Amino acid sequence: MKRLLYILPLLLLVSFTKLDTVKNSTSVRITSQSELHIKGTSNVTDFTCQYNIKNLNDPILIHYESDADVIKFEKSLLILENSGFDCGGRGINKDFHGLLKSDIYPKITLSLKQIKLKPNKSNTADASIEIEIAGQKQIYHMETKFYQDNGWHISGKLKLNINDFDLEAPKKMLGLIVVSDEIEINFKLVVKEC
Repeated sequence: MKRLLYILPLLLLVSFTKLDTVKNSTSVRITSQSELHIKGTSNVTDFTCQYNIKNLNDPILIHYESDADVIKFEKSLLILENSGFDCGGRGINKDFHGLLKSDIYPKITLSLKQIKLKPNKSNTADASIEIEIAGQKQIYHMETKFYQDNGWHISGKLKLNINDFDLEAPKKMLGLIVVSDEIEINFKLVVKEC
């Protein structure tokens, strides 16, 4: 009986510490109104590699835990096939896939880790995302905007350095054309629950 008196307060304490935490799972679909592209620059011109959103027609399973203004995610992955990017021409597509080592690593994986709502900015959140490119993983933090209107509209841009993934920017014409190490990922996603 004495043992029960010691365990009971401990159980009560543990049960109330996560009282406002909710664990959920849901499936979402990225609609055809969405856009995703990568922008880069060289010493000659800029380029944009557009992703074919039709490649994202499978439902995406999201596991999350909500606690006040923070949402934590587990196993919530967006997988982009490298072959889904079109940079506007055969030559630049070949260079882009060479840069990403698409023959060995045919996919880019985005894993949503956490979203923290910004109370002082409406419809704005800080997102933590783990990105895997060419077998290397890095975690990035970015500001995203969102609103709900016939689905969730989520937008943002993320600048990253390809050297973070042990990638080397291609050089053309004996080094006369040099591509910048920095690229920018832009997205405007329209997400609906399945």
